[in-house]
Amino acid sequence: MEHVPPPAEELARLDRELAELDARRAQLLTRRAWLLAALRPPAPTAAPGWNPSAWGAPAPGRPGAPAQPWGHVPPKQASAPRSAQNVLLTLGGLLLTVAAIAFTLVSWGSMGIGGRSAVLAAVTVGALAAPAVLLRRGLTATAEALAALALVLTLLDAYAVHAVAAPDTDGLGFTAVAAAVLAALWTAYGLALGKLHLPLPAAVVLAQWPLLFGAWAAGAPALVVGWALLATAVLDGAIALWGKGTGARVTACVGGSVMAFSALMVGLTLSVTASGPLGALAPGALLLTAAAAALAGAWRAPRGFARAGGVVAGLASVAAVGGVPAAAVPEDWAVLAYLSAGLALTAVVRTRLPRNAAIGALVASAAVVAGALAGARRRGVAAVLLGPGRRCCRTCGRGSPEGVPGRHWASTLPWTG
Repeated sequence: MEHVPPPAEELARLDRELAELDARRAQLLTRRAWLLAALRPPAPTAAPGWNPSAWGAPAPGRPGAPAQPWGHVPPKQASAPRSAQNVLLTLGGLLLTVAAIAFTLVSWGSMGIGGRSAVLAAVTVGALAAPAVLLRRGLTATAEALAALALVLTLLDAYAVHAVAAPDTDGLGFTAVAAAVLAALWTAYGLALGKLHLPLPAAVVLAQWPLLFGAWAAGAPALVVGWALLATAVLDGAIALWGKGTGARVTACVGGSVMAFSALMVGLTLSVTASGPLGALAPGALLLTAAAAALAGAWRAPRGFARAGGVVAGLASVAAVGGVPAAAVPEDWAVLAYLSAGLALTAVVRTRLPRNAAIGALVASAAVVAGALAGARRRGVAAVLLGPGRRCCRTCGRGSPEGVPGRHWASTLPWTG
């Protein structure tokens, strides 16, 4: 008679056998997957973490070993840039910009002041708000296009305010105020929407004009215009060093270079054309301030910019220091004043300036000395240096020293009388 186990014991035995079958099935499926992978063409490298040797398979790198485990999905390649979409967005933005300009400049008189103000205000607010929504959905290119349109609309709003609300206001003065307001607005907008690339460079461009246009509107003299240019250049330098975003820093670097060059030209022109030492002091102060600003920027700038800053600081210092005595002596002696200032500039080697800035200052000193000597070449270096002594001798009634080399050169100089 066959023994029939109790139901509980039989159930436990069936569970054990089923578990063994499941383990064996999993083992066979894994082996089957590896065999299928082994039949594929081998790839250069094996997948990380795959260890077929645990099942008796060849090690990776040996003939017959699979390169990738079964079910491995290769990473997706980066999609090509959507050039067509970008072109369409650019064209659409340009068309909207042209339409906005045409509405403001051509169709402006066909609507009342209330309608015109409402239309421009609504479109501007919509163009400013849309990029924030588009950025949350990942549509960065579309947001950039609408931000560009919003920039043009804000400029048109400023024009509309001047044409309607303040038609009698001076154009340069209103432009200075509008540029300052728009620069502040676009700075805040760019910082709030950090993913946009256009607002901050646009704010930097707008920031170039408030001080300059304000000085022109006030009828300020050339020296005040030079100070306005220098202040703008200092602001650009600060943005270039500590600003946010590569576009804003590059724009500030370019704008600061142009403004600084203009300020230096104003100061140099006023210093050279000064009627006396007192008249050369104010341009000299402008040039010395520019030199200090250039050195401050060179202190933190990379090597190439630091050397350029040292050169600018050196040349500005020579023009400032040498311009005061040059305005007090005859024109033919002015070269000695600048030459002395250039030679004195070599003292920077004993200061604590950064090495690259000091190298730039020494280059400026060498350029000044070479320029002074080249300017005196047609009359002879000895005549330039000995001419003042000859004049002193004549003043004393003794004539020129006999046997001095280059005496025939000195006889042709203005101070030989």
